[in-house]
Amino acid sequence: MHIGIPIWMLVVSLLAGLAAATVLYFRNKTQHYGKALNAILFALRTLIVGLVVLLLFNPLIRQKFSSVETPTIILAHDNSSSVVLCKDSAFYKKDYLTQFEQFRKDLNADFQVDEYLFGEEVRDFVQLDFSDQLTDLSSLIKTLDRRYYKRNVGAVLLFSDGIYNRGFEPELVAEKFPFPVHAVILGDTVAYPDLAIRDVHYNKVVSLGATFPIRVTVAARDMANRKAKLTLSRNGRTLEQRDIDIPSNRFSKEIDFMLEAERKGVMQIDLELGGVAGEEQLQNNVRHIFIEVLDQKYKILCVANAPHPDLAALRSVLNDNYEVDFCFGKETLPDFEKYDLVILHQVPSARTDVAALKSQLDSNAKLPVFFIIGGETEVQGLAKLQQVFDLRKGATNTMLDVKAQANPSFSTFTMDTKEVEKTSKFPPLAMPHLEISTLKSHDDLLLQEVMGVKSGLPLLSFANNGRKMAFLFGTNVWRWRLFEYYQTKGHAVFDEMFSKSLKYLLLSSNDGSAIYAKETYYSNEPVIITAELRNPSNELVTDPEMTIQIVNKLTNETYDYTFSKRDHDYELNASILPEGLYYYKVQTQMGDRMISVGGSFSVVSLGIEAQQLTADAERMRSLARLTNGNCYTSQQLTQLLEDLHKDTRITSVEHHESRFEDLIHSKWIFFVLIGLAAVEWLLRKMFGSY
Repeated sequence: MHIGIPIWMLVVSLLAGLAAATVLYFRNKTQHYGKALNAILFALRTLIVGLVVLLLFNPLIRQKFSSVETPTIILAHDNSSSVVLCKDSAFYKKDYLTQFEQFRKDLNADFQVDEYLFGEEVRDFVQLDFSDQLTDLSSLIKTLDRRYYKRNVGAVLLFSDGIYNRGFEPELVAEKFPFPVHAVILGDTVAYPDLAIRDVHYNKVVSLGATFPIRVTVAARDMANRKAKLTLSRNGRTLEQRDIDIPSNRFSKEIDFMLEAERKGVMQIDLELGGVAGEEQLQNNVRHIFIEVLDQKYKILCVANAPHPDLAALRSVLNDNYEVDFCFGKETLPDFEKYDLVILHQVPSARTDVAALKSQLDSNAKLPVFFIIGGETEVQGLAKLQQVFDLRKGATNTMLDVKAQANPSFSTFTMDTKEVEKTSKFPPLAMPHLEISTLKSHDDLLLQEVMGVKSGLPLLSFANNGRKMAFLFGTNVWRWRLFEYYQTKGHAVFDEMFSKSLKYLLLSSNDGSAIYAKETYYSNEPVIITAELRNPSNELVTDPEMTIQIVNKLTNETYDYTFSKRDHDYELNASILPEGLYYYKVQTQMGDRMISVGGSFSVVSLGIEAQQLTADAERMRSLARLTNGNCYTSQQLTQLLEDLHKDTRITSVEHHESRFEDLIHSKWIFFVLIGLAAVEWLLRKMFGSY
């Protein structure tokens, strides 16, 4: 403990104590003590009053604390299905589970252990069932690094086959990982000759009469100088076959098919790769996809100040069921009446005719509009086109870097909260300095963050006052799409957010009801649909019964359910449904009004885990080497436990900490004051003063 008190505090406190003691013992003539006793009482009273005055200044003292942190062992086990799709699947489903449970018991008996499962996500260890359909090793390493920052972690025990199909290479983040990783290799490490359909690119919805492509990526390993055959079938009828020559042991090729949407409805496309005798692994040779053919097409007009990569990024989220026209700068505006949605990118601007634009919008009062506001936007002209926000130029003409923050209370349409929160890591948008105030109600999906300050102002907002409108305060969203691809090798968050934004604007109002269903469910996840119902006063109600009929468009199989009522909405858990394309119809009776809303979704087989079934032992060895760990097989769990006991790095750590605290909070100061006062009272009592 160190008491650091300014000199002036000590001087003032001492003077106060001396003054009080002088008045009581030297200026008071009624008291008659001897010189020695008088000096003792004088000193006691000086200390008592001086300490009390010092405490009134509330000085700080620095105290040192010590603590001992015991080492933690982290056990992380791969729960993905690729572990049990190998040739040794029977072993991993039975005998291995018994061995692993015994290892867990022994480990927990000797160490402090934190246990996790990983695959589609990192979660606490509950039950090992190898049910995950994705594996993200990089996410596991980043999660542990963040969660155990500056913690005493003795070792990380990584049980995995080393196969990953989400995120990026785990070796990239393992180089700076602060804890040793002991890798336990699972799965079959023998590389058998194998054919596989690695990927299929296609549009889920196409227009009637359109010709559309399907691109199939075929891969082969250790099959040099052999031939394979790729068969494409539609609704069970073979349409085309392609012979594939395999010139080398490491082979990959993209094959394109062109199909025509001849009839309205659902097409099931089957892709099968075969023709090679003796292949051990056949799970990755077949893929099924479902394509819906619609006799309807939405027309979208993009009016932009100039060509911009944002427009290409937004166009990329739309399929062939949308026809997009562009109009730039001073070009004459087309007739808005033939369009279903208008996107205004940095318009109105100095290059556009504001009067003509306003006239077109006034003539089409129900036409939805998506405003994208940037540095070229003319703020005064924009005020004439909408009455949701009052926008004024800021104090400077500079552009702001605005980052996104998810708004948890957003309710216009459903979005996975965890997915939306990922936008906070996206690059900032470029927004002009604006003063924004609200004129009419709006619902914000994203809020602004400027220089680390959450302003609460809208970044991506939606409104409906007779015309559906969306507002994006910033440009350069194309950077979001590229950044997400760099991070995840996909565009899931960007595509879902903007496709749902555009669909909200395009679809007509549904008479007080809102149905929230995903576009695609995987074959291993339950189909969960939520719904909201509002009365004429726009209040959420749950009194009426709400039913739903789900129809498999391919087999015509029908499922009838009744929604469960919650506090403010309805929920349906239809459990796991077979692969296919489904149409649903939700119905409820509110008073004399029958409300009926329809929609569709697909259930697809993920299949990614079956694309590579040979364990990547080299990756596991690399992770161990980069982190100064060791590598083991699933048969060496006893050896791993012995090595952990011998590892001198697994030891307790003593931490020393210094911090300042208020002197008045120290218990000892209370007892000192009580003791001094008690001694003074006893002396005065003994010598007749009391």
